[in-house]
Amino acid sequence: MLPHSGHDYTLLIRRWKAVAERAGVELRLLNETGGYPVFVVENEQAAAREPGGIYLSAGVHGDECAPVWALLQWMESDPEILRRLPVVIFPCINPSGFVENTRRDHEGIDLNRCFENNAHHVIGSWQTFMEGRQFDLALNLHEDYDAGGIYLYELAREDSKGNELLSACEKIIPRETASTVDGSDFNNGLLTRSGDLERLVEEELGGGYPEAILLFLRYSRNSYTFETPSEFDLIRRIEAHQAFLEAATKPLMESA
Repeated sequence: MLPHSGHDYTLLIRRWKAVAERAGVELRLLNETGGYPVFVVENEQAAAREPGGIYLSAGVHGDECAPVWALLQWMESDPEILRRLPVVIFPCINPSGFVENTRRDHEGIDLNRCFENNAHHVIGSWQTFMEGRQFDLALNLHEDYDAGGIYLYELAREDSKGNELLSACEKIIPRETASTVDGSDFNNGLLTRSGDLERLVEEELGGGYPEAILLFLRYSRNSYTFETPSEFDLIRRIEAHQAFLEAATKPLMESA
């Protein structure tokens, strides 16, 4: 178990402030929601709008705490990527849901179905921040209450790397074996798409855009959503997310 609550937002931000100070990156206030500040982290290259690099996010759903701590702990390990590539990080974009351990925010809104909605105060600020930015890779960290293993949504304009990324994590938690997850067909824990996303959003997602899809359509060449089973051991889930982060960013580091 963690030596603290998995939903301690005050501690989370205190540790992010220490990471930012040590690494020389900026921790910016994006907005406030439900009485909590929402922060974004960026290094100098990202602030200068250099193209390429990586976008990272966790905590879109407040009841999925392993990704939030995994992202923090990975950054606390001082990865070289912070010094070599443009990096933007949203440590926890739904703090009210995180504190209350609920999927939705304090207004009952599922943020991962409204990333196109600039009328939402946090999402509108997110859209303003994202203007003019282009990434090579976007990584969105999530969990699934109903899952029996890890799985990956891959939105790619290049050859699939999904199986390679899952292989890097499955010694910690095995892959999801179900052939259907949330109504979509998976192959050994992997679903890869590159087109027909607008139809998917309209016909299957009620017209609301998830973060990963909007990132792929507007801001990133490739976009991955990694999921761990939230009923598994918390430490193993954190370790699986860290392994995914390491494996997913390795090719960019090698080509930098």
